[in-house]
Amino acid sequence: MTPEEAKPFEVIDNITVEGIGEDYVWYHAKILSAKMSQWDLDFQKLVKVMESRHQEHLKMLDRALEENRILKRRLKEKEE
Repeated sequence: MTPEEAKPFEVIDNITVEGIGEDYVWYHAKILSAKMSQWDLDFQKLVKVMESRHQEHLKMLDRALEENRILKRRLKEKEE
């Protein structure tokens, strides 16, 4: 293609491009940091709830085992 055949450069649209400057990086770093902190808080809450439920289940099992011992003792006394 010769220079005569080439069309002159035309601007069809204005496009704004964000560069990755220091402000851009710090802005997104702060957003990600806040999200990670929230995730950590949510995770800690989940673990705390699971630990509480586990303790409740252990207490329920202890009660059931104690009731079982009492019933076995009563049955044995009744048979004697």
